[in-house]
Amino acid sequence: MSGSTLYDDDILLWSEQQAAAIRELGRTRRDLPNELDVQNVAEEIESVGRCELAAVKSYLRIIFLHLMKLVAEPDSPAGAHWRGEIVGFHSEMMSRYAPSMRQRIDQDELWGSAREQALLAYGGAPQQLIADLPGRRPFKSDDLMSGRIDPLAHLKRLQR
Repeated sequence: MSGSTLYDDDILLWSEQQAAAIRELGRTRRDLPNELDVQNVAEEIESVGRCELAAVKSYLRIIFLHLMKLVAEPDSPAGAHWRGEIVGFHSEMMSRYAPSMRQRIDQDELWGSAREQALLAYGGAPQQLIADLPGRRPFKSDDLMSGRIDPLAHLKRLQR
């Protein structure tokens, strides 16, 4: 059995390359059947990569939101559940993450979106704790896009 392929290693890049190859075939090959809808086939292949990218972004935003919940309600009985979800969401995110996604994910934008949602969800003292968080993510990309995640370490960083 052969080793990993670009499909296995970077579905986003693979989908873009395959869509470009199909479009090129549609432009240069006149012997393709008329029934072959080259443009829509290429679009569907690209959508595979875009869906994976959207999933990774969504998981990352939810991780940020759960970290903010831990900041807003540090003594909540739900804290253990939120930490567990952070680990689970991170695992799912990493199973879909591909290297070409790194430059296409604006973590500051996702942080801001999660912060805005958290501000709307809370009032009083918890809302102020969220408002006191930085407007830009206080984590490096490598802190979240590699290895395992330690929710407590990230929480401590946010509480400083």
